[in-house]
Amino acid sequence: MDGLTGTEKHFNLLSLDTGTLDENEIRNTPVFTESVRQHMDDGTNGSKPTFPQYGLLGGDVSKLQAINSEKGDELPADIDNPFIYQNVKVPSSVFICGSQGSGKSHTLSCLLENCLLPSDANTLPKPLTGIVFHYDPFVSNEMGGQPCEAAYLSSNKDVEVRVLCPPTNIRQIKLLYEGLPNVKVQELRLSQSDLNTQRMLDLMAISSVQGGSLPLYFHVVIRILRELRLQQQQNGGSFDYQAFKRALNAEELAPGQKNPLEQRLDTLESFMAKEHVMVRHTAWSNSREPFEDTATTWKPKAGQLTIIDLSCPCVTAGSACTMFNICLNLFLEQDSDIGKIVALDEAHKYMTDSDESQTLTESLLSTIRQQRHLGTRVAIATQEPTISPKLLDLCSVTIVHRFTSPDWLASLKKHLAAASPGLILPPNGTESAGQQRADALVELFRRIVSLRQGEALLFCPSAIVGVTGQESPAKAEKSGNGVVHLGQGCMHVRIRKRVTEDGGKSVMAG
Repeated sequence: MDGLTGTEKHFNLLSLDTGTLDENEIRNTPVFTESVRQHMDDGTNGSKPTFPQYGLLGGDVSKLQAINSEKGDELPADIDNPFIYQNVKVPSSVFICGSQGSGKSHTLSCLLENCLLPSDANTLPKPLTGIVFHYDPFVSNEMGGQPCEAAYLSSNKDVEVRVLCPPTNIRQIKLLYEGLPNVKVQELRLSQSDLNTQRMLDLMAISSVQGGSLPLYFHVVIRILRELRLQQQQNGGSFDYQAFKRALNAEELAPGQKNPLEQRLDTLESFMAKEHVMVRHTAWSNSREPFEDTATTWKPKAGQLTIIDLSCPCVTAGSACTMFNICLNLFLEQDSDIGKIVALDEAHKYMTDSDESQTLTESLLSTIRQQRHLGTRVAIATQEPTISPKLLDLCSVTIVHRFTSPDWLASLKKHLAAASPGLILPPNGTESAGQQRADALVELFRRIVSLRQGEALLFCPSAIVGVTGQESPAKAEKSGNGVVHLGQGCMHVRIRKRVTEDGGKSVMAG
């Protein structure tokens, strides 16, 4: 840059190549349509495709209705393709909400199919690896229950599904999943190398204690963990659970303090690998029988789906959130070139106002913020959009199935641009602007209430839904690069059929 003026040097540091910026923006869109795919592929002249990994999410309902009204026995040659795609290549986050039976879990399973299984619905040269968190209070109360719907991906032999469950409910979980092919049910067991200071605090439920007064044994545990942490920093290595137990046994605690501590340790050890637990009970102290290696492995495999099903009478919703948080971090910290997808099924059943739930929420928020660095996609399915406003704010795609609660709409309008009455723009700024905004919100609620099963409104400001000069969804925003963003608009979509078995059908009275 020698010989250049200061102004020229500054211009060289500013990118004026808008074409490159536009191309990156298009490649990184989480959702796009068939017209956009064709438009971009026509411009590549047979070179590397703009969207190398993508899957069919659903169809534009208005275009589907037009096709159904016009077609005879065959589709017309000049069909206006209604296809809407999920960009699997790019890390993104999806929030799915709606009433029971509206199609939430079905939509979540379609997203998982697009990411894990090459099929007629997608283009997937490099399958991802996935983890799903599931907790069913019906199973927890020994009242039967249903398996996680995502487990039905196992109906395709190319998807390896394993279910990790509490050792205290392994028999019932095996019975629950025994009707599904290619599903392996295993105990969830943590190795001591999976533990660290923070995870120990979580597992001992210290971080969830309300108020400022901790029991004496909590202070003892915190001090021991701090001392072990200092030794670990000086000598290297990982967390040593047996050293932790020896330090605890050396403490002189009153019975009133020792009994609650042992209860905490029993809970902790119920999820630990047998070979890493120092036996405390006198009746077992002379046993020398070696344990087999029971620790859960977390090495990622392409096309593998791991379901953490913590449905168990001995596991509360708060404890489930704690274990989900630990499993989430173990899943994400594995070093691999394989892309990842994290999914929460029926999240309203365990994500409450508890401290454990808030800790899990913060981990999910951190994952979404770092999703491009982690190579991770996140999908959350819940009945109630009120579970975490922060998650709604950060998710790049929101899929709203049918619901009838005005409170849920009130939550959406605070966090979605297309649902906010202050951003629903009336024409020409007329005197009745406020009334028109209110009418627009009423119309949005009417559209949500009238959605059929499997239909949804899709909100995604960065979605690319059309090409300039072609018909695009209402309120979509045109860009200078020949494509149209969804912007403050929303799309009425019909989610596609599953390519694996559908396990979410309602049970009717006979």
